Amino acid sequence: TGRISGRFGSQRIYRGVPGSYHSGIDVATGESGTPIVAPADGVVTLATDTPFSLEGYLLIIDHGQGLNSAFLHLSKIAVTTGDTVRQGQYIANIGSSGRATGPHLHWGLKWRDARLDPLLFTGPMD
Repeated sequence: TGRISGRFGSQRIYRGVPGSYHSGIDVATGESGTPIVAPADGVVTLATDTPFSLEGYLLIIDHGQGLNSAFLHLSKIAVTTGDTVRQGQYIANIGSSGRATGPHLHWGLKWRDARLDPLLFTGPMD
C-alpha cells in the first residue's frame, strides 16, 4: 500500500504544458523496490524490462472478459509473458523507470477499449 499521488482522470502537466488526462492511478511508497501483487487472476501478455520512453519497465495482465491491468515504471518484473498469475501473487517491484518524477506504481485498467478507474474495483486506498 501507499498513498495515491495521481488520480484517474486528472489532467497531467509536464514541464508547465498541459497534457492528456491521467488514464490510471499512481501509488507512491517513497522508495523503489516495494513489492506489487496481482490484483486478480490472469495471464501475463507483456512483461518487458526494455524500457519504453514513457512507461519504463512495463507489465500487462489479461484478467479475461476483456479486462486488462497495466503496471508502469517498475524496477523489477518477477513474471514473464505467458505466465498465469493468481490474485495476491508477487509480480513486480515499484520503481521510477520511464518518465517518472520518483518511485511509484502507475496502474491502468482497461475493459475492451474503455479505460477504467482502478479505485472502482479496490475501494479507497488512502
